[in-house]
Amino acid sequence: MGHVLILTRNILSDGELQERLQYLNYEVFCSSSLFEYLIQNQTYPELMNHFQIIIFSETVSNAEINFLLPRFENKKNLLFRKVGEVSDSEELLTVKEVTTINLTMDSLREKLMNSKFLRSEQAGFRKAGIDSSFGQKIKIPEQMDQLNLSKLEEKVFNELYYSNGEVITREALCDKIWGTGVTNSHLSHLSSIVKKLRKKIEKMNLTEEAIKTVWGEGYQLSPDFYTE
Repeated sequence: MGHVLILTRNILSDGELQERLQYLNYEVFCSSSLFEYLIQNQTYPELMNHFQIIIFSETVSNAEINFLLPRFENKKNLLFRKVGEVSDSEELLTVKEVTTINLTMDSLREKLMNSKFLRSEQAGFRKAGIDSSFGQKIKIPEQMDQLNLSKLEEKVFNELYYSNGEVITREALCDKIWGTGVTNSHLSHLSSIVKKLRKKIEKMNLTEEAIKTVWGEGYQLSPDFYTE
């Protein structure tokens, strides 16, 4: 059984969707108060980690979804948008990282099941030391375990690694690590963490600097962590 969260402005508008999901054996929680909390506080409550799938109701606008997307970085491929029966308009499809679904059983069953298999595949790859988005092996399982990283160092490394080689801004990293917004104290602490990480990872004998500073942009993990 999967756990589904429906984020809505009006819980009465999503009764039929909830019933159909329950028919497909999903456990469903529909909430307008949680949606308002996300909009107002712009923080990701721990409760959200309980759900494998998140669906935005038709009552939620594209602008609101785009506003919240940065809070859902760890839910890629698990975000859905309920639309009308014939609503596959270009306007809706401009919401990146969100899959449209409607109330037909075929749409719900197939798209949610595809997401479930993708999630299982990614989890299996990560346990095996493989990043499915690259189709490449990662060097870290044994070697990184020997570096005695602190919890914060491990969190920073994971955020860098699962960015798939893209640059992450210092501000975005601070927000992901502490979740309380960006402060000068957090930026300073982040610099210290990255410095310690670099020093520890030097033991892995990479051919390039482990964590690159891209001036004016942020940090980027060395491509040495990925091999064909």
